[in-house]
Amino acid sequence: MTLTALLPTLRSSIPAPFDAALWPAGSTPTLDDVTVRAVSVGRFADICGTPCVCTGPAVIPASGGVASATLSTTVVIATVTDAAPDTLRLDACVAGLEAVWREARLIGRVSRAYDEPFAVVDAHGEEPCGAVVLPGDVCVGDRIAFPCPGCHTVGEVR
Repeated sequence: MTLTALLPTLRSSIPAPFDAALWPAGSTPTLDDVTVRAVSVGRFADICGTPCVCTGPAVIPASGGVASATLSTTVVIATVTDAAPDTLRLDACVAGLEAVWREARLIGRVSRAYDEPFAVVDAHGEEPCGAVVLPGDVCVGDRIAFPCPGCHTVGEVR
């Protein structure tokens, strides 16, 4: 349990917890975004549209953030197209990407709602392809960013 989970109003002053080893090297959380090597994934999605991907070098395990010369990590940015009380549908095809759902973040706004679990359904699926914990007020049009190990193309998620 983290402070931002216990007191969601703290999200206005400190970023939610972030495991930098699961994101591309050089990634940093902000209050309402993630930067990958100083590039805002929220702004990247504004320019490219969603779903989109941002790939960078993976972090070498137990290295303190050193970038790998051979491994990659991809950040997928997707838009919520349907939000039921316990299910979110995304505009991305994410089944099979090994998404790290525990690291999913709401992008573009700061929510003061308590966290709730959601089943994730991708653009072409009918069955949940993952489970995520996000603020309970996630709605249609919100953007979600999450890391996936490996190098993935935008063609894989569209």
